[in-house]
Amino acid sequence: MDKSERPKIGIVIKLVVAQIGFFFVLVVVLGTIMYFYQKNVLMEQFSSNARIIVQTYAYACADAKESKDDLLLLSYIGRIKKLPDVMKAAILDPEMRVQIHTEKSEIGKVMQGDPISVKVVTSNDFLVQTYPGVGGDYYVFSMPIILNMKKVAYLRIDFSSQSIGQIMDSYRERAVLMVIIMLMMVAVGVYAVSFNVGKGISELMVISDAIADEKFDDPLFKEIARRKDEIGGLAKVLSTTMETVKTNYAAYKDKLSFTQMRFNYFLQSIGRYFTKGVIFLDQDNKIIYINSPACAILSTMAEGNIGRHILEINKNAELMEMLSSSLTKPNQIMKTELISLKTSAAVTTVQEETTNEIIGIIIVFY
Repeated sequence: MDKSERPKIGIVIKLVVAQIGFFFVLVVVLGTIMYFYQKNVLMEQFSSNARIIVQTYAYACADAKESKDDLLLLSYIGRIKKLPDVMKAAILDPEMRVQIHTEKSEIGKVMQGDPISVKVVTSNDFLVQTYPGVGGDYYVFSMPIILNMKKVAYLRIDFSSQSIGQIMDSYRERAVLMVIIMLMMVAVGVYAVSFNVGKGISELMVISDAIADEKFDDPLFKEIARRKDEIGGLAKVLSTTMETVKTNYAAYKDKLSFTQMRFNYFLQSIGRYFTKGVIFLDQDNKIIYINSPACAILSTMAEGNIGRHILEINKNAELMEMLSSSLTKPNQIMKTELISLKTSAAVTTVQEETTNEIIGIIIVFY
């Protein structure tokens, strides 16, 4: 291209500004989507863990109620208070009177003026409520304590979402820095490309629109891709690359599923060589393998356990608390003494490092 064919500085600047504007909007949209996606993932994990805690302790409290063991109820509430993000916990009777509370000064109070507590005692099932608190919303998870098909009390646990807010604040700060760096790189790159490409900049806009919208069947894009110059070659490469990425991603998901199946079979095979009690769970906490010593510890039959949820064969609060804690520290061995089961156990939550997907849980009693 000779000097007469090069775009003028004014045109190049306009092209640079237009491209920066485009990439800025694209980055902001993608960043916003990723931000809310990340927040939703954290909230789902938060809600899932909280639900397991409430359900586990509600069942445990029912057993304690049946045995009329108030000291055990106090112990459960004390344990709940020590869990991450828990602000307070209480057991209410059907008249909304506080039977047990993490704050001793609250015991004996009647919560009729508290709309949250009113909904707690009028609910027939697991319930989630929110109310504004310090550093973010508080989430109230509650569940009836049922004894002999009758609701005898209600377990209420208040969780704080402040930790999620802190994580998202840090994520937002890093995202802003990345946006600034990306826009600076885009500005330099677009300016250089505008000088070298010149008249072909409009075709590049068409290509970028096709990539953003995944409209590779657009007639104008196909026409550009048939060209023999650099822009035509670029269009062909981008189209081929996007199709390859889609194909590789689908193959990766199939491979991951196949690997999961082989891994489950492998766990079942090696489990037979353990003399200690061993349980293998999948990502949904369903039993892949359980040997006879583990069945004896959990007081369950040796047959018919494969495929069942761990809560279906045993609802021991200490064991469930250990499993919940293990989810927060994947690929680490967590050991604890299970007093109620008169044994000790080591638990490992297996997480795939590249995708952060939970593969399963290994429990060994010793």
